[in-house]
Amino acid sequence: MKDQAKKQEQPISPTLQAYLVAFHDAVYAQAELEAQDSMFEMVGTLEQREDHDAIISTAQDALRAVGYTEAEQIAVSLVMLLEVKQLSFDQLAKVFGEDIANLVETSRAIGESGNVDDWYASLEKFAQMPSNCQTLRMALLLGVVERGIESCSPHEFWYEEALALPNAHPSLRQWVIARLEENLIG
Repeated sequence: MKDQAKKQEQPISPTLQAYLVAFHDAVYAQAELEAQDSMFEMVGTLEQREDHDAIISTAQDALRAVGYTEAEQIAVSLVMLLEVKQLSFDQLAKVFGEDIANLVETSRAIGESGNVDDWYASLEKFAQMPSNCQTLRMALLLGVVERGIESCSPHEFWYEEALALPNAHPSLRQWVIARLEENLIG
Protein backbone atom coordinates (compact mmCIF):
# COMPACT_ATOMS: atom_id res chain seq x y z
CA MET A 1 0.00 0.00 0.00
CA LYS A 2 2.91 2.30 0.77
CA ASP A 3 4.30 1.70 -2.76
CA GLN A 4 0.91 2.58 -4.28
CA ALA A 5 0.78 5.89 -2.37
CA LYS A 6 4.35 6.65 -3.42
CA LYS A 7 3.49 5.82 -7.05
CA GLN A 8 0.52 8.19 -6.95
CA GLU A 9 2.73 11.09 -5.93
CA GLN A 10 5.22 10.57 -8.77
CA PRO A 11 5.26 13.47 -11.22
CA ILE A 12 7.10 13.25 -14.50
CA SER A 13 10.86 13.11 -13.92
CA PRO A 14 12.62 16.47 -14.31
CA THR A 15 14.60 15.24 -17.32
CA LEU A 16 11.53 13.99 -19.19
CA GLN A 17 9.56 17.07 -18.16
CA ALA A 18 12.26 19.33 -19.64
CA TYR A 19 12.24 17.24 -22.82
CA LEU A 20 8.44 17.42 -23.02
CA VAL A 21 8.45 21.20 -22.52
CA ALA A 22 11.08 21.59 -25.26
CA PHE A 23 8.94 19.48 -27.60
CA HIS A 24 5.89 21.63 -26.81
CA ASP A 25 7.97 24.77 -27.38
CA ALA A 26 8.99 23.53 -30.83
CA VAL A 27 5.43 22.61 -31.84
CA TYR A 28 3.99 25.92 -30.62
CA ALA A 29 6.77 27.87 -32.36
CA GLN A 30 5.99 26.06 -35.61
CA ALA A 31 2.26 26.73 -35.13
CA GLU A 32 3.02 30.42 -34.53
CA LEU A 33 4.98 30.59 -37.80
CA GLU A 34 2.13 28.91 -39.66
CA ALA A 35 -0.39 31.30 -38.07
CA GLN A 36 1.60 34.29 -39.31
CA ASP A 37 1.04 33.05 -42.85
CA SER A 38 -2.70 32.66 -42.22
CA MET A 39 -5.14 35.45 -42.99
CA PHE A 40 -7.40 34.45 -40.10
CA GLU A 41 -6.18 33.65 -36.62
CA MET A 42 -9.06 32.98 -34.24
CA VAL A 43 -7.04 32.49 -31.04
CA GLY A 44 -3.43 33.48 -30.63
CA THR A 45 -0.92 30.68 -30.15
CA LEU A 46 0.30 32.12 -26.84
CA GLU A 47 -3.25 32.38 -25.47
CA GLN A 48 -3.98 28.86 -26.70
CA ARG A 49 -0.84 27.56 -24.99
CA GLU A 50 -1.82 29.11 -21.66
CA ASP A 51 -5.19 27.35 -21.85
CA HIS A 52 -3.62 24.07 -22.92
CA ASP A 53 -0.96 24.20 -20.20
CA ALA A 54 -3.67 24.69 -17.56
CA ILE A 55 -5.70 21.79 -18.98
CA ILE A 56 -2.62 19.55 -19.14
CA SER A 57 -1.62 20.40 -15.57
CA THR A 58 -5.08 19.49 -14.26
CA ALA A 59 -5.14 16.29 -16.34
CA GLN A 60 -1.68 15.21 -15.17
CA ASP A 61 -2.60 15.91 -11.54
CA ALA A 62 -5.75 13.80 -11.95
CA LEU A 63 -3.80 10.94 -13.51
CA ARG A 64 -1.21 11.05 -10.72
CA ALA A 65 -3.99 11.07 -8.11
CA VAL A 66 -5.45 7.83 -9.48
CA GLY A 67 -2.05 6.15 -9.80
CA TYR A 68 -1.27 6.47 -13.50
CA THR A 69 2.32 6.28 -14.71
CA GLU A 70 4.72 8.78 -16.16
CA ALA A 71 3.96 7.42 -19.65
CA GLU A 72 0.27 8.26 -19.31
CA GLN A 73 1.08 11.71 -17.93
CA ILE A 74 3.28 12.38 -20.97
CA ALA A 75 0.69 10.92 -23.35
CA VAL A 76 -2.10 13.17 -22.00
CA SER A 77 0.11 16.18 -22.70
CA LEU A 78 0.71 15.00 -26.26
CA VAL A 79 -2.99 14.30 -26.89
CA MET A 80 -3.68 17.92 -25.93
CA LEU A 81 -0.85 19.04 -28.22
CA LEU A 82 -2.70 17.45 -31.16
CA GLU A 83 -5.13 20.38 -30.88
CA VAL A 84 -2.26 22.61 -32.06
CA LYS A 85 -0.70 20.44 -34.75
CA GLN A 86 -1.36 16.97 -36.06
CA LEU A 87 1.57 14.71 -35.31
CA SER A 88 2.00 11.25 -36.78
CA PHE A 89 2.61 8.05 -34.88
CA ASP A 90 6.11 7.92 -36.39
CA GLN A 91 6.93 11.46 -35.23
CA LEU A 92 5.80 10.68 -31.70
CA ALA A 93 7.49 7.26 -31.61
CA LYS A 94 10.78 8.75 -32.77
CA VAL A 95 10.75 11.31 -29.95
CA PHE A 96 8.93 9.53 -27.10
CA GLY A 97 9.03 5.82 -27.98
CA GLU A 98 6.41 3.43 -29.30
CA ASP A 99 4.62 2.85 -25.98
CA ILE A 100 3.76 6.53 -25.55
CA ALA A 101 3.03 6.92 -29.28
CA ASN A 102 0.57 3.99 -29.03
CA LEU A 103 -1.19 5.61 -26.06
CA VAL A 104 -1.51 8.88 -27.97
CA GLU A 105 -2.62 7.21 -31.20
CA THR A 106 -5.26 5.15 -29.41
CA SER A 107 -6.52 8.18 -27.43
CA ARG A 108 -6.65 10.72 -30.25
CA ALA A 109 -9.90 11.95 -31.75
CA ILE A 110 -10.77 11.17 -35.36
CA GLY A 111 -10.50 13.83 -38.07
CA GLU A 112 -10.98 17.56 -37.78
CA SER A 113 -12.13 19.44 -34.73
CA GLY A 114 -15.59 20.89 -35.37
CA ASN A 115 -16.65 18.26 -37.92
CA VAL A 116 -19.87 16.63 -36.66
CA ASP A 117 -19.32 13.31 -38.46
CA ASP A 118 -15.78 13.07 -37.07
CA TRP A 119 -17.05 13.89 -33.59
CA TYR A 120 -19.59 11.03 -33.65
CA ALA A 121 -16.94 8.67 -35.06
CA SER A 122 -14.62 9.76 -32.24
CA LEU A 123 -17.28 9.01 -29.61
CA GLU A 124 -17.64 5.49 -31.03
CA LYS A 125 -13.85 5.06 -31.00
CA PHE A 126 -13.59 6.37 -27.43
CA ALA A 127 -16.19 3.87 -26.20
CA GLN A 128 -14.04 1.01 -27.55
CA MET A 129 -10.68 2.23 -26.20
CA PRO A 130 -8.88 0.44 -23.37
CA SER A 131 -9.61 1.80 -19.90
CA ASN A 132 -6.27 3.60 -19.56
CA CYS A 133 -6.94 5.55 -22.77
CA GLN A 134 -10.49 6.32 -21.63
CA THR A 135 -9.00 7.63 -18.39
CA LEU A 136 -6.60 9.87 -20.37
CA ARG A 137 -9.57 11.37 -22.23
CA MET A 138 -11.51 11.76 -18.96
CA ALA A 139 -8.54 13.54 -17.35
CA LEU A 140 -8.45 15.95 -20.29
CA LEU A 141 -12.19 16.53 -19.90
CA LEU A 142 -11.60 17.37 -16.25
CA GLY A 143 -8.99 19.92 -17.32
CA VAL A 144 -11.32 21.40 -19.91
CA VAL A 145 -14.24 21.57 -17.48
CA GLU A 146 -12.10 23.21 -14.80
CA ARG A 147 -10.71 25.70 -17.33
CA GLY A 148 -13.90 26.45 -19.28
CA ILE A 149 -16.76 27.19 -16.92
CA GLU A 150 -18.02 30.13 -18.98
CA SER A 151 -21.65 30.01 -20.06
CA CYS A 152 -20.63 29.63 -23.71
CA SER A 153 -18.57 26.47 -23.08
CA PRO A 154 -19.83 23.38 -24.93
CA HIS A 155 -20.85 21.44 -21.80
CA GLU A 156 -23.31 19.26 -23.74
CA PHE A 157 -20.54 17.97 -26.00
CA TRP A 158 -18.19 17.37 -23.08
CA TYR A 159 -21.00 15.52 -21.30
CA GLU A 160 -21.57 13.28 -24.33
CA GLU A 161 -17.86 12.50 -24.45
CA ALA A 162 -17.78 11.70 -20.73
CA LEU A 163 -20.69 9.30 -21.16
CA ALA A 164 -18.83 7.63 -24.05
CA LEU A 165 -16.01 6.67 -21.65
CA PRO A 166 -17.64 3.96 -19.49
CA ASN A 167 -14.36 2.28 -18.55
CA ALA A 168 -12.47 5.38 -17.41
CA HIS A 169 -11.26 5.39 -13.82
CA PRO A 170 -14.54 5.24 -11.82
CA SER A 171 -13.95 8.06 -9.35
CA LEU A 172 -12.55 10.39 -12.02
CA ARG A 173 -15.48 9.59 -14.33
CA GLN A 174 -17.99 10.19 -11.53
CA TRP A 175 -16.37 13.53 -10.65
CA VAL A 176 -16.32 14.80 -14.25
CA ILE A 177 -19.90 13.74 -14.98
CA ALA A 178 -21.13 15.34 -11.74
CA ARG A 179 -19.34 18.61 -12.60
CA LEU A 180 -20.83 18.61 -16.08
CA GLU A 181 -24.33 17.84 -14.82
CA GLU A 182 -23.97 20.67 -12.31
CA ASN A 183 -23.05 23.05 -15.14
CA LEU A 184 -25.82 21.80 -17.43
CA ILE A 185 -28.52 22.12 -14.78
CA GLY A 186 -27.16 25.22 -13.03
